Amino acid sequence: MPRPLVLIHGYSADGDDFVPLRNALSTQHVAASDINICNYVSLNNEITIKDIAEGLERALRNHPVLHDEKQDFDAIVHSTGMLVLRAWLTNAKVSASQNTRLKRLKHLIGLAPATWGSPQAHKGRTWLGALVKGGKTLGPDFLNAGDRVLEGLELASPFTWDLAHIDLLGPEPYYDRGADTPYVAVFIGNTPYDGVASVANDPGTDGTVRWSGCGLNTRKITIDLTRKPVDPEGNKVARATMSEWADNRLDVPIIPVDGRNHGSLISDPESGMVDLMLDFLNVGETAGKGFDAWLADARHYGAKALPKMLVNPGAGAAGITGEARAFFEHLIGHEAGPDMEGWQQFVVHARDERGDGVADYMIEVLIKKGETWTPFNDMYTDVHAYGPDSSYRCFHVRLPKGIASGQFQLMIRIHASTGTELMAYQGYGDTHVQLTATSEPVELDISAVNKPGATLFHPFTTTLIEIILNREPLPFNGMSRLFQIS
Repeated sequence: MPRPLVLIHGYSADGDDFVPLRNALSTQHVAASDINICNYVSLNNEITIKDIAEGLERALRNHPVLHDEKQDFDAIVHSTGMLVLRAWLTNAKVSASQNTRLKRLKHLIGLAPATWGSPQAHKGRTWLGALVKGGKTLGPDFLNAGDRVLEGLELASPFTWDLAHIDLLGPEPYYDRGADTPYVAVFIGNTPYDGVASVANDPGTDGTVRWSGCGLNTRKITIDLTRKPVDPEGNKVARATMSEWADNRLDVPIIPVDGRNHGSLISDPESGMVDLMLDFLNVGETAGKGFDAWLADARHYGAKALPKMLVNPGAGAAGITGEARAFFEHLIGHEAGPDMEGWQQFVVHARDERGDGVADYMIEVLIKKGETWTPFNDMYTDVHAYGPDSSYRCFHVRLPKGIASGQFQLMIRIHASTGTELMAYQGYGDTHVQLTATSEPVELDISAVNKPGATLFHPFTTTLIEIILNREPLPFNGMSRLFQIS
């Protein structure tokens, strides 16, 4: 019997959204009886994405075929469905090598997945968001917009941060080239919404999710500005380190689909994409292609759609003009053209040595040209602080041509303030500073992370940056004003 195929929709949607894709697959000899379309509740203010993942587990256990824990299956997910399925995999609370859920799932296709959330999510908690997206059925959920789901979907949420540390950055890859983890593919439309829905568009998105926030390729940079930086085992480490790729980790970039946006990717599935999806569901099978061969075909397919994603959206969207344009021309040594290298997200978390978040901080990135350190101003054109905890922030960056080469020296400056004269942060870098709202920043040359193969800038990816500072009572020398013994 062919493997069952499970389809999981996104936030505020339902299974009917998958009918066009189901019909497209059925015309390509995928039996309708093997296609299982899910439905779940997202517009409830008390439900979390982890709760929905547990609901998926309960649904599998009560399915006439999938109740068998040894029954393999494939999955196609749209938007928030990616977070639901990843949460289901990690909810097992075991290492990747012991995770039977990973062994069951053979192929995972993400269609415009909200891998790192959505720039629209924090807007959904407003009254207007409830009016537009909220539940309309009279009862306890009337006009609920799914607050806790939206918190998980918000840019720079601790939920997506923690999830990535398990399945994307953990010591054992959740998605590798072996038989005991799923192969993964990600497709994304290259155009935003049109018509009335275009009011939701942000640059660098398909109307709902960012192109740079869909793929599963990610790295983490740790910038430890504490007195004596050590790793979790107590070993001395460098102040700036970049995570290594786990052995055998799968390459999961985005595959652009021409002329599709977040909704039309599934409401009007492009035939070439459907063909690639069908080929992908056979990757690793005796009669199927190898993953590398399939990925080469997919990249060739996506090459047609990619140029639209490299055009700078212009001055109306903080484009490269004026002083910023002059900066880039100075940086790369020739006139800046309309094209970019792509988009990138940086998710930053600042914390102290005890693990508590630093809510009031500023991060600056500088690039050296000749003997001059110049601010990388484009880092700050689109910054979002996570609403419930501003120690988590997301930076959406357009990358000018040449920036991802890894040839530039980089410096980082950190400002932070506790907001009280009783406590202060200390930063130890190339300079040592007692950090306050009015102090000089602590500076650290992080050029070691910006080299070919390990560059800070990599288009259409999300990079995590963790900043660690010391938090201590004042004054630093002698008995503090916070606690005294007489």
